[in-house]
Amino acid sequence: MNTHTTPLTTLLAAAGLAAAAVLCLVALSASPAGAAKPKSYECQHPLVTGQEAVNPKGISPKEACVVVRSLGKYLSSVKNIEALYECKGATPKKPGKPVLLQTEFEGWHLKLVKGYNFYMTMPGKSLKVQGQDFPVNCS
Repeated sequence: MNTHTTPLTTLLAAAGLAAAAVLCLVALSASPAGAAKPKSYECQHPLVTGQEAVNPKGISPKEACVVVRSLGKYLSSVKNIEALYECKGATPKKPGKPVLLQTEFEGWHLKLVKGYNFYMTMPGKSLKVQGQDFPVNCS
């Protein structure tokens, strides 16, 4: 028969350490490791409509802004907006969801992310487009 007893303070300390370790693991898993704020470049000076190139890859911010401004100019015409996308599933209480009708713009492949933001790609290059001219509006 084992007559060895562990003092209550030792058991409580071990339980406290275990609980602290679990809390640390939960905290680490809840926050994305190294989550950095996206790099955003304002493409208009002075600021007019807030056209931004976000996280350009394989292209300089200056070149990305040329593309963003061109897309903004294109979307300044109602005819072009209607050619680019439509809002599907609209009801009197719900505006509908945007669906691209045109998936290419000046050699860039277009797609919508999170429903309303443009993501543009071409081989080796990509960027997200934001600003007051963007995202797509189905209100």
